[in-house]
Amino acid sequence: MTAPDRTPRPGVPAAPPPAALVRLAFSGSGRGVRLAVAGAGFAGHQVAEALVPVLLGLVIDRAIGRSDPGALLGLLGALAALFAVLILCWRAGSRLTTGVYAYGEHELRLLATGRALHPRGMAARRPPGEVLTIATSDASNVSGVSWLIAEQGAALAGLLTAAVSLLLISWQLAAVVLAATAVQLVLLQLLSGPLDRRVYAEQREAARAGALATDLTAGVRVLKGFGAERAASLRYRRASRDSMAAALRRVRSLAGLTALNSAVSGAFLAGIALLAAWHALEGRLSVGEFVAAIGLAQVVAGPMRTLGFFGASLASKRGSARRLAELLAEPHRVTRQQPVSGELLPSDALFALRYGRVTITARPGELIGVRAAGSVAEELAAVAACRRTPEPGQYAVQAPATCTHTNKSMWPELPPARDAAALSPDDVRRIVYAPPHDASVFTGTVAENLFADGVSARATAASGLDDVLTHLAGGLGAQVGEEGRLLSGGQRQRLLLARALHQPQPVLVLHEPTTSVDSVTEDRIARALRASGRTVVLITTSPTLLSACHRVHDLTPSTATAPEPATTKATR
Repeated sequence: MTAPDRTPRPGVPAAPPPAALVRLAFSGSGRGVRLAVAGAGFAGHQVAEALVPVLLGLVIDRAIGRSDPGALLGLLGALAALFAVLILCWRAGSRLTTGVYAYGEHELRLLATGRALHPRGMAARRPPGEVLTIATSDASNVSGVSWLIAEQGAALAGLLTAAVSLLLISWQLAAVVLAATAVQLVLLQLLSGPLDRRVYAEQREAARAGALATDLTAGVRVLKGFGAERAASLRYRRASRDSMAAALRRVRSLAGLTALNSAVSGAFLAGIALLAAWHALEGRLSVGEFVAAIGLAQVVAGPMRTLGFFGASLASKRGSARRLAELLAEPHRVTRQQPVSGELLPSDALFALRYGRVTITARPGELIGVRAAGSVAEELAAVAACRRTPEPGQYAVQAPATCTHTNKSMWPELPPARDAAALSPDDVRRIVYAPPHDASVFTGTVAENLFADGVSARATAASGLDDVLTHLAGGLGAQVGEEGRLLSGGQRQRLLLARALHQPQPVLVLHEPTTSVDSVTEDRIARALRASGRTVVLITTSPTLLSACHRVHDLTPSTATAPEPATTKATR
């Protein structure tokens, strides 16, 4: 089998492999030392627990059997001290392991959300529900490896303590314990392979069902409008059944391993008890040693079960780590290109975008119209926002020397080429704000959705939001509901337009910002945008908006594909 090719490829982030993510969960940022101390605490708890039956055996043989009150008091004091150590060790181990787990989960969640929110985006359109599942459930599951390590180490320490104690009583009993553990570990490890695959399949199907549920819930109004509730219900039912079938396969495998683990542990436990009873009947063991042996046999059962489940538990962690690694390795949607020589951007312009033979330019204070619809409009908006990789020489921006709407210190000095293909999306987005047509409205108040420290009355009036506020109880403090469901379509669109006008970027690119407002309000918005002094590029087919623009570029199919450049119309 050849090793996987981990050579970095253009547009693909250098994501850690699943094993590295598991190591990061328990050892990153100095957590390995805390986990070692936590493991020592849990090991101390298991060792103390294994010594309890040994002390009880000593109490029987040396205090009760000899009728020695002094020895009885001394051994009872030792037993009380042992219980105190047992409790303190468990508390310290539990507290430290919880911290390692929580911080490891947090670090993995930051990796997942950072990849999902990376300015260059992801090539694959993963549903929000799937990304949420990976960033929460899978990150939590991978970080649970800290508990696995601490518990397995403690179980091994308890098992060795019990084995040594039994060795001092009878070497045959110790040999049975060690043989049972070895057989159990090897057998269950060999059988845990199918569980690994089924855990991964279950997590994948559960994420798909969750993502579909999220999307259907968000679009329930649209589904009702089209009368597609039944089709949506059938689709989710199929996804839910697939998820349930995967979960049942995983549960059956886990149940089989559990039954086998319990059977092996029970068989060897019975064997130890019978062997100890036989030795006691033959006089090889005293009463105290027999009690200690039976107690140790009971103690050994717990660590044996814990060690037996190591393979099954690790399989679950590996499945989640694979899903997280796949998300982190998702190729970028927007990649960096080599800039072209020559000037696409005039010296007095802030924005230039070429489509076919038409070059759209915008100078400070201009309201530029672009008549475009369908896929053409969507492509222009996506390139302007750097949600799609611009071709070299297609898109250029530059920071203004002076700007009343922002401070030049908010972006770094741009390279002389100013070709957006060679810039990072963050650099471009510091100059150009181009929200999608269906931008999100978040749960909260109107003011919180504007993303501004102070509310500009001019921007609020220009967007028509001031009229909306007069009809909302609470004004700027009014709640908009989940995803803005307490607002009408027109109110929602005016809120999004007000948010855009509140942004500090010197250039705004707006894609059909008034499709849901009435004609009177649209005319008012058009006149206010022209008088605002902002540099705005409107991608729209609205005659009202286009009539207010200083210049209009026509990118309808009849002109955008023409052999000669489209005519630019200047408006008054």
